[in-house]
Amino acid sequence: MERYDIQDITAIIVIYNTSCSDSISYQRLKEYGVRMIICDNSTSDYGNQKIVEADGNVYINMGGNKGLSKAYNAALAKVAKDTQFICLFDDDTDIKKDYFEKALEHINTSKTDIFLPVVKTKTRILSPCKFKKKRAVEAKTIKEIDLKNISAINSGMIINAHVFDHYRYNENIFLDYIDHDFMREMHKQNRKVEIMEDNVLNQDFSMETNSLKSSYNRLCILNHDLKEYYKEDYLMYLYQITAYKLVMIKQHKSLKFVHLKKFI
Repeated sequence: MERYDIQDITAIIVIYNTSCSDSISYQRLKEYGVRMIICDNSTSDYGNQKIVEADGNVYINMGGNKGLSKAYNAALAKVAKDTQFICLFDDDTDIKKDYFEKALEHINTSKTDIFLPVVKTKTRILSPCKFKKKRAVEAKTIKEIDLKNISAINSGMIINAHVFDHYRYNENIFLDYIDHDFMREMHKQNRKVEIMEDNVLNQDFSMETNSLKSSYNRLCILNHDLKEYYKEDYLMYLYQITAYKLVMIKQHKSLKFVHLKKFI
């Protein structure tokens, strides 16, 4: 079995309205010597092209915020041919030094298409999660997740590059649920998934910390994306968006979330 090392992995980071100098993900990956493709969705110039290219990495200016799926697809078009695995990161993930050491242990001992870390917030297991009656539902423990019904968020996900010979992200989904859309399609393609239980990432979850204004704007985006994700099941879309609205109304004690503006 061929053995892989850090040079066989390319990381994709989508930057939004921040400098790579302030991105903990970028700085950690630079420190560890990981090849990177940076897609810049920023609406202003933060000097990222100069920073990224000076570090010998690939920079893509998206010309404004074009959404996560379009950024990922733009990055995939720039992946070097010798890349064996693609790793996705948010720009604010603090990656531990041994993350790739542990990942490579899994990669080199398993013929798997998708490797998932355990992603935690201060209060929850955010990823992996499980599909239950067409919904992505959080798990209280990793042990309760069945690989046949598993889903996950993008951050930290390591994907065998050959997967993208037959897949591109749905550009009608702007931000939310592109990860669940990806995992749903991977199940249809019978891709093999492995949970790296010993590899943990700590992630801030914006809906736990956002202000009223930020939460409202984010829910408008989510509303748009849920309509696309559930385009073949309108009742499930209504169920999901209503549930999210109720959570936000309770959290912020505001009825602002009852009526959502059109995002796109």
